[in-house]
Amino acid sequence: MSGRESEDAALVREWATVVRGVDAVQHGFALRLESLDMTLPYFSVLTLLLDAEDQRLPMSRIARDLAMTSGGFTKLADRMARDGLIDRRGSSGDRRVVFAALTESGEKMAHAALEAYQRYLRELVLPVVSEDELHNLSEVSGRLVGTRLGSEDGPQFELTQRPSDEPDRRAD
Repeated sequence: MSGRESEDAALVREWATVVRGVDAVQHGFALRLESLDMTLPYFSVLTLLLDAEDQRLPMSRIARDLAMTSGGFTKLADRMARDGLIDRRGSSGDRRVVFAALTESGEKMAHAALEAYQRYLRELVLPVVSEDELHNLSEVSGRLVGTRLGSEDGPQFELTQRPSDEPDRRAD
């Protein structure tokens, strides 16, 4: 195996480890959510709306933020509306825009789930990952999100550059 092939194989293995780690954390939390009669997709939507101004967002924005197709998110929104967690409302300024908004019941469920998530992260993640390491992971993930790789407009290979005062740890 050439040097480049070896480096590429290591890159794939390391990225797969990152993905498996995140998947393991999310799977463990999904199991905890079952006790609240909630799924991970519901949690993701409810917490996005909880953090939004006026606790509402355009449905197209939610779909994009959750990396879902608009059709896939519409089906999820249908179930959530049927369960009384969100309302769908048209925009007064643009009839093409439909907003999803938290209901009172959705807000209560979002707060309960968020408290469970915070407890889960404190109990199971922070003993393994320090707060500094978590901050670094968050920063790197934020840069990856900023690339818009795989967006509907096609790949946007505009990776955010590491600040020049940060060391290059790839060679470590």
